[in-house]
Amino acid sequence: MDENKKLLIIHYLTEFILFFISIGILIVLLTLKDFKFSWKIIPQWVFLFNGVLFTFWLWKDKSQIWEKAIAGIYFVLVQIIIASNAF
Repeated sequence: MDENKKLLIIHYLTEFILFFISIGILIVLLTLKDFKFSWKIIPQWVFLFNGVLFTFWLWKDKSQIWEKAIAGIYFVLVQIIIASNAF
């Protein structure tokens, strides 16, 4: 198997895992709410999944530290806005 196919398989496997993490977070939130769907669950889900995605990005990205710091500040501001509406 050539290098491009391996990289493509790893990429799709990573996206598959992130998708199932997002579904798992949603199922846990629904379980905690006795499977009663309400619009308050969506901001909580976005809040938690954004944390997962941002942590994954910090781990994989090869950007400079100042670029990660700016993205981190933006992330924290967005999370504060989401949290103020979710909880």
